[in-house]
Amino acid sequence: MTATTAADPAPPHRRPAAPEGPDAAAAERGRTVIGADVVAAIAAHAAVQVAGVRRTAGGTPPGAGRAVSGVRAQARVSGNGGTATLRLRIAVGYPRSVREVTREVRAHTARTVQDLTGMAVRRVDIEIADLVRGGRAH
Repeated sequence: MTATTAADPAPPHRRPAAPEGPDAAAAERGRTVIGADVVAAIAAHAAVQVAGVRRTAGGTPPGAGRAVSGVRAQARVSGNGGTATLRLRIAVGYPRSVREVTREVRAHTARTVQDLTGMAVRRVDIEIADLVRGGRAH
């Protein structure tokens, strides 16, 4: 006697293979968009963390961007949200080296924005709006 077996049923419908790598799960959940105002706020907070950046006494003209502790920050986001160009307007404590303070602000701000948003910072433009001595703007 011969035994016969029923044919295997058709395989169940399978989902396409998921992308591989560290961003695979994130790609399946959706995308995150970080607004320019948020990037500007992060940049402004980062700038005031640098020694030598001071609060201005007289403030900054309206419309100059997002203000945090006397710093005005503007962010231009380009390249599908993957890169940012930042513009900062800061006051420097006198007699600190403007060159040294801006170098530190540029590095710290770019690193902080990169760490918190995942965006690459293409450039950080800085305008020195004031020199501050003894808590007063000059």
